[in-house]
Amino acid sequence: MKRIKKLRDFILINNMLSIAIPLILVGLLVTPLIYNYLIKDMYEKNTIIAATIAQRMTDFMDESFQFLYQLSNLLETDMLKDDPAVIIGLNAMLEGSDSVEGFEILDANGMVKVNAPQNANILGVNRSRQPFFTETKATGKPFVSSSFISQQTGQPTITIAIPHDDGVLVAYLNLEEISMLSLDLVKTFGEEVTVAITDGNGVFISHKDINKVYQREIEANFQSIHPNTEVQDQVKAFTYEGKTAMVSHADVDNANWHVFVYQSYDSILMALGTFLGMMLLFTCLLVLFSRIIARLVFKDINHSFGELNQQTKEIAAGDYHPLNTDNRFDEFNRLTENFNGMVTSVKERDEALKVLAYYDAQTRLPNAAYLLETLNQLLVDNHGIIAVICFDIHNFKRINDTYGPSFGDKILEMMGARLLELKCQHGFVARINGSNFIRVLTDLEHPEDALSEIDKLRAVFNQALTFNENNVYLRFHVGIALYPDDTRDVEELLQYANTAADMAKQRGRSQYAFFENAMKQNLLRNMMLENSLRSALERDEFFLQYQPQIDVKNKKIRGFEALIRWDHPQLGMVSPLDFIHIAESTGLIVPIGAWVLETACRQIVKINHKMGTQIMISVNVSPVQLSHEHFPEMVEETLKRSGLEADLLELEITENLFIHSFEDAIQIFDRLKTIGIRMSLDDFGTGYSSLAYLKNLPIDTLKIDQAFTRDLLTKKANENLMESIIIMAHTLHMDVIVEGVEELEQLDCLKAYHCDHVQGYYFSRPISASHLEELLNELTKDQAQNTEHE
Repeated sequence: MKRIKKLRDFILINNMLSIAIPLILVGLLVTPLIYNYLIKDMYEKNTIIAATIAQRMTDFMDESFQFLYQLSNLLETDMLKDDPAVIIGLNAMLEGSDSVEGFEILDANGMVKVNAPQNANILGVNRSRQPFFTETKATGKPFVSSSFISQQTGQPTITIAIPHDDGVLVAYLNLEEISMLSLDLVKTFGEEVTVAITDGNGVFISHKDINKVYQREIEANFQSIHPNTEVQDQVKAFTYEGKTAMVSHADVDNANWHVFVYQSYDSILMALGTFLGMMLLFTCLLVLFSRIIARLVFKDINHSFGELNQQTKEIAAGDYHPLNTDNRFDEFNRLTENFNGMVTSVKERDEALKVLAYYDAQTRLPNAAYLLETLNQLLVDNHGIIAVICFDIHNFKRINDTYGPSFGDKILEMMGARLLELKCQHGFVARINGSNFIRVLTDLEHPEDALSEIDKLRAVFNQALTFNENNVYLRFHVGIALYPDDTRDVEELLQYANTAADMAKQRGRSQYAFFENAMKQNLLRNMMLENSLRSALERDEFFLQYQPQIDVKNKKIRGFEALIRWDHPQLGMVSPLDFIHIAESTGLIVPIGAWVLETACRQIVKINHKMGTQIMISVNVSPVQLSHEHFPEMVEETLKRSGLEADLLELEITENLFIHSFEDAIQIFDRLKTIGIRMSLDDFGTGYSSLAYLKNLPIDTLKIDQAFTRDLLTKKANENLMESIIIMAHTLHMDVIVEGVEELEQLDCLKAYHCDHVQGYYFSRPISASHLEELLNELTKDQAQNTEHE
């Protein structure tokens, strides 16, 4: 430990000294020099700017006066003999000057004799009281006015004048042009510099904010910034626009103007930042140099650390190999030995975890994680056309139910072995979950090439799988999605392939289907419906319709079946066939079903109370609702809130409830029957019908699907089948309701078979709650008439 402590202390002290000393020295030596340099640079820059602009303004005014002297010379030499010639000459001068915007020639009385550009309203105007006339006449010297807004141009203007004979020559200068001239000069010195030019009274003649010139604002601190001081005091610090700035000024002598140059001390900080960056770079170089020295001093130690660090990186990348243990330091030798032991252990664990992470333990096939990672890489590498083939065992659920889960697991294991024997080229096969598999096929020339792969898969499935002397034949449906034709996204490829497989399932067993755009539109519509379903209850978009169930013998109303309807704000009326399965898959069927039950119970209580009847209400219940833990309690609470008697409520369930667990179904039915409600088996004969269901479940009513009623009068076999079902139901002490009755002949036939109740368009289509009372009165009236005839 003593040796380690000394080595550590030595390394720490060496690195601290090699970095801290250069930092301290650089900071102490360079910072004051930089600051003094920046102050001096700003001083010289401001002085140059002020002097340069002052000189340029002086030249500008000399050039402007030169126009007047030139005009005076032309008049004295009679080169401009009459007014038309004078006007032509003045207009020519205006065209040759950007700064002069007008001339006037005043006589001895101050009257305007000639002006340019010509303005008849100004000719003859008396200017004798204007300073540019009175002062010029009095002193005989050139005159420069303060700024004002020209009534003719609306621009800020300055008047200059010189004496001529007994009169005065006047020129009007455009201050905006003067501002542009000064601002153009400032651009060469940077945006951080602000330049302003004022007249002798402090009124702005030029400023980057032209509004100050237009409004003839006065420099608020004119007297403080421009006192009558000597030249050496023309640079000072001053608070300008809320910031401390260095201010310098220079005079434009021939116009009594003053140039002010402001530069905030913030610019020093900006410039200082540049120097500090250079200092930081210099410091980094020093630190780098110190580290190089340290590496030379501790070369052996750094070499050992470097090998250990490199080995760690290679292990993270999956490259396992031992370190060389030959080192002059005993501590590193022991550390290397322990590290090599750890590498061996990590390698073994990594290989085991890789198998668990990327391969299915049951089939030995790649799993979903492998599929996503590999398919992503295939798309990045762009392997031409890629087919994602989704295939699902069509009858696997029935195999599990018939022979048990252990038998099903063995079948999956045997199937995985057969798929591995295929030794798939140009891709791979993966098991996603349950009986769902994905075949990825790469480097296709044509999409149709995927069909030959489907034939190979079909050959694998068509051979019987034998276990415990039981032969099992597997059937499957296949969906195909193509990259890049269908999509370039992995998740969408898998989704589209699964959607196509569902379509193939609807077409029939052992069929295939390519993904089509219509399927995508259906997916988007379903997604829209799913999103809308989540708030449909809150927006009160659902409503109920009711279809009567009629007693065949006396035409009395047994009850009504409550049917949910959805009035979508964008799509209009949406069929329950389109949204019920979505509500079931998302779990939204639970609150929706509770609303249906509550609304239907309250409505039938209201009708019974008003009409003095004992009419039943039938409500369809989803298997998802029935499997909910608190469903029976919810039904019981609904009956209490609505005041409906339990024996007037009938819950209709479909046969697919029994697919998952027959035993669970019996428990659910028993709990509901203890409440006292009736149970009805809906759509009998269209699903997984079994006499065991009818024999062992406490079913009160059997509803025969309208598919049997549709061909009742056209096929003798259907009549016999209908009669047999009714006899069987009565034998099991069940009532029978036949759906889809639309004709009198159908009703008479069912009456002959001793059917209990019917439901269909012959009596009424589904109606809204507002028409229930009217329908009851109408059917009661018809019943009374039929009784009289009898």
